[in-house]
Amino acid sequence: MRVMEFGISTQIHRRRTVTVDLLESMRKTGYEQFELFCNRPHLDFHDRTLLRSLGRWFQENALPAPSIHLPFMENVGPREKVWISPLDSERQHRESAIDEIKRSLELAERVMPSYVVMHLGNPGEKFSPVAFEYAYSAIAQIRAFAGVRVMIENIPNEISTIDRIQEFKRVAGIPDIGICYDTGHGYLQGVTSGFEHIHTTHVHDNNGEKDEHLWPFEGTLNWPALIEKLVIAEYKGSLVFETRGDEPAKGREVRSRLQDLWDEAQNSIEEFRSKYGLNAG
Repeated sequence: MRVMEFGISTQIHRRRTVTVDLLESMRKTGYEQFELFCNRPHLDFHDRTLLRSLGRWFQENALPAPSIHLPFMENVGPREKVWISPLDSERQHRESAIDEIKRSLELAERVMPSYVVMHLGNPGEKFSPVAFEYAYSAIAQIRAFAGVRVMIENIPNEISTIDRIQEFKRVAGIPDIGICYDTGHGYLQGVTSGFEHIHTTHVHDNNGEKDEHLWPFEGTLNWPALIEKLVIAEYKGSLVFETRGDEPAKGREVRSRLQDLWDEAQNSIEEFRSKYGLNAG
């Protein structure tokens, strides 16, 4: 029976600056698998001294290679933000976004990330066929620059649904692009299928109305139903917490509850469905 692997994103401390000391405090609460959330100023990837120290910290602690959430936004003031989108309709903005993404990937010179997570477009953005052209160009540049595997995240727009990402993979002819399934976004989007296509996750909860990034079981997402779908899909990846609230130690109880659900579903899916009132259809 498989023991689930759990990771955590530094987004839990998104209002603080990522430092070696911050990562060490997270490691001491029981995490070894990290995702570096590269939105500035949370993680200042323009600071090469910081990137060197982060790379050295991962190597000295013999930790698994981190994943990197590529930048998609920069907070430039208390209420101001700038979107970083390689799918922007303006060429200048697309080129600027790629430059920022490449700067975040300079960490790969110190420690090769296990994969990177990428947003296609911004929240609420409509689909246009040209989006695939821009996405192909961006991913090709990322792979050529850093040699990393790209995971596309489902976000609340018309470009990044699971079906659309699968369509893009077929059209682009890049079969090794992966999908990062965001449980909170999926809940808001009403995702019920396509779980056999996902490779990694962002795990958090909400109450079905907005993207709150709560810990699992603090919102109204049906966790037994989600675990059922992952087990049926023979999901092999990790569960990576992407919560907010400066409380990484909360994950201990959550990990235990999710592992118990996973074990029950693996042991007997029929008994699991019966216990939690799930419809096999």
